[in-house]
Amino acid sequence: MIENKWLAKLSLKKMTILLVLTSAIVSLVASSLLNLYVLKREHNVVKEKLASIARMVAKDPRVINEVDNDSYSSAIQQFTLEVMESSGVSFVVVLNNDLIRKSHPDESVIGKPFSNIEDAKKSLNGTEHFSREEGVLGEGTRFFTPIWNKEGKQVGIVCVGFVQQTIYQELWKTQKNLYLGIGVGIFVGMLGAMYLAQQLKKMLLGLEPKQIVANIKERDIIIDSVGEGIIAVTPARKILLQNLNFTKLIKNARFTGDNMKDGYLDKDIFSTFFEEVFTTGKSISNHVIVVNQFEFIVNVQLIYIENRIYGAVATLRDQSEMQQLIRELSGTEQYIDSLRAQNHKFMNQLHTILGLTELGKYQDVVHYIRVLNTDYHREIGFVTDKIKSPAVAGFLIGKASELKEQGVKLIIDSDSLFPNMKMGEILHDLLLSMGILLDNAKEAMDLTVIKKATLFLYYDEEEEVILIEVKDTGIGVDEGTMERIFERGFSTKGRARGYGLDAIQSIVKQYHGIVDVQSELGNGSIFRIEVPYKRRNLDD
Repeated sequence: MIENKWLAKLSLKKMTILLVLTSAIVSLVASSLLNLYVLKREHNVVKEKLASIARMVAKDPRVINEVDNDSYSSAIQQFTLEVMESSGVSFVVVLNNDLIRKSHPDESVIGKPFSNIEDAKKSLNGTEHFSREEGVLGEGTRFFTPIWNKEGKQVGIVCVGFVQQTIYQELWKTQKNLYLGIGVGIFVGMLGAMYLAQQLKKMLLGLEPKQIVANIKERDIIIDSVGEGIIAVTPARKILLQNLNFTKLIKNARFTGDNMKDGYLDKDIFSTFFEEVFTTGKSISNHVIVVNQFEFIVNVQLIYIENRIYGAVATLRDQSEMQQLIRELSGTEQYIDSLRAQNHKFMNQLHTILGLTELGKYQDVVHYIRVLNTDYHREIGFVTDKIKSPAVAGFLIGKASELKEQGVKLIIDSDSLFPNMKMGEILHDLLLSMGILLDNAKEAMDLTVIKKATLFLYYDEEEEVILIEVKDTGIGVDEGTMERIFERGFSTKGRARGYGLDAIQSIVKQYHGIVDVQSELGNGSIFRIEVPYKRRNLDD
């Protein structure tokens, strides 16, 4: 993202020119550093060249013989001139140990002492050295190396050098090529950058950076808000983005009219999901919206560009998913309570048996176990005789024990009848519904003396309907409360309650059934559920 406001206002063409200028400056700085490296390298090359030529001349037999015999011959002068011409050095001077010239580009100084005696003396001890001094030909860089005869005795010195002007000329040749190459590179780079800018603008549909930033911001917010259904609009109802699932959810909610016409969102849909956000200027999170009895969980996030509201993006999720989660959590709680009650019951019975055993009352132990066995078979026998489904029978036996521990008597209506059949996912919902109704009945009887809940469970073969009825001897429900008992989150029992009956209503709607409530203050309540269900045989 471009954070600098001034830079964000530049057009793509101006940004390209700025980029080219920046690249040119970087290239010039880099070339300066490279030039310094080249100069240093060329100086080293010059020194190596002078040293190699001087050593070659010092080892030539003609030079050694003439200097060793301390005679003068034009052969040395001719040889050194040839070396100068072939190597390009400015001068090759041969000296004897008295530092008298045996050769020189200027023949008039041959036979005369070297111009800088102190400089030349440094090599009379058999060492080599470089120097930069003023000479007959002007200021120059030179190299001194000793001349050795066959006996290993130093007989003279060779001095080879470049006049400084010559060195500058050589360096300029190298620099000229370097600067020429950099200049050509910058020019070609500018042409390429301008061409690239034009092509980029075409590829970006003529959008400038400011517009691109706005589009990126929109896309980022939309992607970050991904949900089941996605719709993004402007305050003028213009659709920026929508996915297929949004269309599907709107269809399920049975909105009237076309949800999108000429690129604009339908007024009713816009009013339902976006009007509040654009009016208040505040986003909403996990807001429940009901349309034609179809519930949405909606999140709406405003889109800001340059501190102004540009639009909003909404994510929609089917409320049934949340309701399913609530039902599963409620069912788990029911199972835990049932297991806890069974655990308490069995622990009490075991403690009783253990106490009688420690007291040595073995006959009482036998009698107590027989009583438990008789009660157990009587309860199980009655339930299993009426309820043939093992899962349902097991649940009712456990629930009866749990309620008994809490002082509530559960009565299974003698007219109940439920066959053993394949039930699939509805079995979980059926057990959950009975558990919620029985728990509500227990809580409704907390303040009553008689605590009795009656359950009627029946499957009508002809009508193919499952019937569930729970009657309690509780305090009943008044008319005002009756109107809201199925409202999610509403409860007279405190906070974080009010989800049980909402879950039952959701289950009944899912299977296209009905739920009915009858209640009278002081005389208890009756909850009835009818759910259509086509029986499948176990062998199917």
